[in-house]
Amino acid sequence: MEDEVKISRELLKTISADTRVEILKALEERPMTASELSRFLKKHVTTISEHLDLLKNSNLVERVERPGRKWVYYKLSKDGKKILHPTSYRWVMILSISFLAILTGFFVWNVEAYPGDLFYPIKRARENLQLFFTFDNLEKANKHLQLAEERLKEAKVVIERGNEEMAKHVIQEYIDEMKNAKNEVEKTDKLYASNTLESIGEITSKDIFIIQNLKIKAPGLSKQLDAALNVSIESHKSAVKQLGKITGRAYSELIPQD
Repeated sequence: MEDEVKISRELLKTISADTRVEILKALEERPMTASELSRFLKKHVTTISEHLDLLKNSNLVERVERPGRKWVYYKLSKDGKKILHPTSYRWVMILSISFLAILTGFFVWNVEAYPGDLFYPIKRARENLQLFFTFDNLEKANKHLQLAEERLKEAKVVIERGNEEMAKHVIQEYIDEMKNAKNEVEKTDKLYASNTLESIGEITSKDIFIIQNLKIKAPGLSKQLDAALNVSIESHKSAVKQLGKITGRAYSELIPQD
């Protein structure tokens, strides 16, 4: 069918990276140069150019060279637009993922892996694909919340393995996912967000204690863990405050006192 996109293993790999998805969404607004994308996404222009090359090779973006102008613009291709606004090709994606799972082994696709493990990139690709095809803001918020929990779990394992350098990156990803969850909730009508806000309140109350315990185990990561703790506390306070406004009920704040 005309509106279908042929999903290959290479395309799955291309759209599994957050930055490349961000580029596609930015180009949906208008064509941009690599420099404009760099400023818009707050990433180095060299990084943006590398991602643009991969997107171009996957036929998701096109180069636009205008006569008499030195700047090269990039725009979404037809396939790029279909990726952002899927219709019947979702079935092609489902079948392709099923086929990929059979080829690689279903246990690999669902493997419990941690940073540094052989199958960890497959785990992250799966997560990014699931997030990419989540369109409702509250569903996205819940997904980011789940990913934050997974990153905190990974941070604990990586710290126990003694790899504090890797733990720094994982902790930052926890912070990013918590912020993403909060941002998605802010895009919605709060009257419909009570369940998600309750989840944020409950999960962050647990995270606060987990992070404080990690600070004891890894004093060398106090700066990163303090940042994670602050985000968790702020997310908890915000969720509790909004729940109070929606329901009129009092929610206890399980926030440790200094």
